[in-house]
Amino acid sequence: MRQLQMVAALALMSLSGTVGATTWAGADVSTAGYGVRLGSSLLAVPRIGALGVEGSAEKGWQGANRYAAALTLRDLNLPLTKVDAFASAGAEYRQGLNLYAEGGLRGPVLGPLGWRAYARGTLTGHFGAGVGLELRF
Repeated sequence: MRQLQMVAALALMSLSGTVGATTWAGADVSTAGYGVRLGSSLLAVPRIGALGVEGSAEKGWQGANRYAAALTLRDLNLPLTKVDAFASAGAEYRQGLNLYAEGGLRGPVLGPLGWRAYARGTLTGHFGAGVGLELRF
């Protein structure tokens, strides 16, 4: 039992350096509307990127507002470029609860400010795309 407690403590200590190490906030314009997002990395994945969570709120151009929460894999480095990729999967609420997946690219603009372009699809067959700016902390 004591060994199990020691392993759990070491695991938590190894994660503490990466938990919350990267936070981002952004604003987007998409085919469905415009909105804001906020997220945070939870776990660095060596040689791949970082796992995190993200929440967003979007005002629809003509329809209902969208609220979403997702798990995201970020900072997937594309060799020989300053661009990285991301992929997210989560749940959204627009006129009902739905599952969605999103993927795209991010790149630098100036300092912590970067651009973001993405495409999104839902299980009910809605597809969209958008662009935005993102601050990384």
